[in-house]
Amino acid sequence: MLKYGQFCPIAKASEVLGEKWTVLIVRELLLGTKRFNDFQRALSLISPTVLAKRLKTLEEQGLVFRKAVGGGRSSEYHLTPAGRELYPVIEELAVWGMRWARKHMDDSELDVELLMWDVQRRIDRDALPGGQAVIRFSFPDLKRYRDWWVVVDESGADLCTSNPGKDIDLHVVSDPRTLIEVWMGDATLSAATSSGKLKLVGSALYSRTMKNWFMLSNTRDIMQAPHIANRQYD
Repeated sequence: MLKYGQFCPIAKASEVLGEKWTVLIVRELLLGTKRFNDFQRALSLISPTVLAKRLKTLEEQGLVFRKAVGGGRSSEYHLTPAGRELYPVIEELAVWGMRWARKHMDDSELDVELLMWDVQRRIDRDALPGGQAVIRFSFPDLKRYRDWWVVVDESGADLCTSNPGKDIDLHVVSDPRTLIEVWMGDATLSAATSSGKLKLVGSALYSRTMKNWFMLSNTRDIMQAPHIANRQYD
């Protein structure tokens, strides 16, 4: 654990949250992630060893508690009141990041696993025709994790990387950059489909209503700050 050797509350908070991956783990906890494997799906580059260590540190610091489930065969991680108080902190960090830290996305930042995990938890079931669907997402240029299925029914949305064997209502075909740009609000769904970079195959009803049930990132409307690198200040 980091130690700054200062009594400043910012230093003390940074000792708890400043290690690599910790803030993103808190982000996932605030978004409802509970299971170890699900943290790994959302944070695809974290090693199991580091994830376990960070969760243990958060537990020791009183931000997280672990709950046995399935007759003690597995565990879920939940935020304590202290952990839940981080919500506005993380929210403001997201706003600041959208305004001041965004730039052209490198190919290495086009994390399809995070994108699909976000898509799965942001689909608006109430806006889906009939409240259910099987939606396939394909990224033909990828060798790994090329195809994904989101199965939505009355119990919620489930994300699969293997064919669930169900009829497909809509097949979304794109490259990672295009769909991430749509997701982040950098491009519109209509512009992406009109350009041919994003293709919708299947039910016309699901295609037509996609703008309603395909909820984008909750930071999509935050505009980047104007470029200030060469601005002079008195």
